[in-house]
Amino acid sequence: MQYTKSIILLILFTIFAHSNIFIKPYFSQTSGRYYKNGVDRYIIRDIDSATLSIDMAMYLLTNRYITKALIDAHNRGVKVRVVTDDKKSNSKRYRELKRAGIVVQDDGDSRALMHNKILIIDHQITWISSGNYTVYAFYRNHDNFLRIDKRDISKYYGDKFSRLYSGDSEPVKPYLSKDLEIYFAPDMDIQKRLLARINHAKDSIYFLAYAFTNQQISKALVAAHNRGVDVKGVFDKAQNNYQKYSQYRYLKSKGVSVKLDKNRYKLHHKVMIIDSKIVVVGSYNFTHRANNANAENVIIIKDSDIASQYIGEFEKIYR
Repeated sequence: MQYTKSIILLILFTIFAHSNIFIKPYFSQTSGRYYKNGVDRYIIRDIDSATLSIDMAMYLLTNRYITKALIDAHNRGVKVRVVTDDKKSNSKRYRELKRAGIVVQDDGDSRALMHNKILIIDHQITWISSGNYTVYAFYRNHDNFLRIDKRDISKYYGDKFSRLYSGDSEPVKPYLSKDLEIYFAPDMDIQKRLLARINHAKDSIYFLAYAFTNQQISKALVAAHNRGVDVKGVFDKAQNNYQKYSQYRYLKSKGVSVKLDKNRYKLHHKVMIIDSKIVVVGSYNFTHRANNANAENVIIIKDSDIASQYIGEFEKIYR
């Protein structure tokens, strides 16, 4: 009996030691009622449980319930700090935060976007997403959200947030571990890291792209396709029609299996899944501006369980 118990404990330890159990992905609800069983309820739950601090770097905020939760947290003594893009700082929900006494800083840079979507709670919980905190991001667009429960990652994002909040442009170093890498643009050359991953792919590359105009990335995908890697992707239809340099037609002309999303709202993902074990997610669209100008972040997760969840989302949209 003791021997059997030891074996079970060893198996459990092995499972938990090799899985990013502190990371949980969520995907938006693209049908059904508004404000019913969406990811925002989990975000609001975390905001409601905050006792010390809430730091939020968010390009666009229109969700009134998240806005109310932030104001309620501020009113009960939680330190709430917010950073947004200069073009969005005077929008309705940000004005509500300001009237409640919450300081909302903007990036002060009209030439580039503060495009991050980061929420840090009590120096422990970090939410990262492709989606802004809007009704459509949670309930109509295709978007993804990551909840990360790890103090050192929260601290890493917190350090970057403080620089955004204070206007400090000094770059930070990447976060590198066995299972996780985190990069910020324009501090780091995310394109270089992404190209390296694509160039080393052996079996498959699946991607979901809102905006995709980066020619170097598309050429690397074609090269992967030509060496036998299964390359498939889905583009947002409206962005493809809008973007003069969208890479959809180029990839299709080279034999890559790409499609346009049928959702009448947005395919707002910025996702790449490599060899069924590596997931690239964040706010980073596959564009040169995302790499060289905008304030963005990318997480590279090396975990087959998380990759399988993103493959499920990819297959649903690809079909």
